[in-house]
Order: sequence, then structure tokens, then C-alpha cells
Amino acid sequence: MKIGIDMTYIPRFENKDALAKKVLNDEELKVYLVAPEKAKYLASRFALKEAFIKANEFSILGVDLKEIITKKKDNGAIYIEYKSKIYSCSLSHENKYCVGVVLND
Repeated sequence: MKIGIDMTYIPRFENKDALAKKVLNDEELKVYLVAPEKAKYLASRFALKEAFIKANEFSILGVDLKEIITKKKDNGAIYIEYKSKIYSCSLSHENKYCVGVVLND
């Protein structure tokens, strides 16, 4: 099993609509556009996608971040879907920081 972790500084993602369009897939972008805390949403998805890349030992340049899809279960738990495979993950926010963890088992 491999673990990937990434931490983001949420204020760095303020007013980054152009970045959101490069990083988020269509489903995620719809949520982002109506999110009351856009920077927090974008930072958290970016952290999860970076953690996913680390857990899989991919190169950031070799993966289209839009293909790494973050989704929520009915109970609110978050997970990643990539090329029809499901990855367990966890997301946490504290003040101005967000941490994403992804398991590749």
C-alpha cells in the first residue's frame, strides 16, 4: 500500500477561476462555481489530486488533473475515481490550511 499526502494554503487559491478550469473536471467545476467558499473547495480538490499523484508515483506533468475525479458518497465521505478505479482518501481543513490523503492499495 502506498500513501500520498498534500497540504495546501487556502488563501493561495483565492480568485483562481482560470486555475479551477484547468484542474477541475466538469462535475467539480459546477460545484466550485456555486460554492460559498471557492478557495477552500479548489484548495481541497487540488490537495487530493496532488496526494493521488504521490500515492501512485506519477509525474505531475504526466497526468491530466481533470481525469482525477473527486466524488462524495451519500454519507459525505470523499473518494477519488481515476480510470474506473476507486481510491480511498481523507480531507481535513484547519484555519487557512487543507490536507488531503490518498491510499493506493
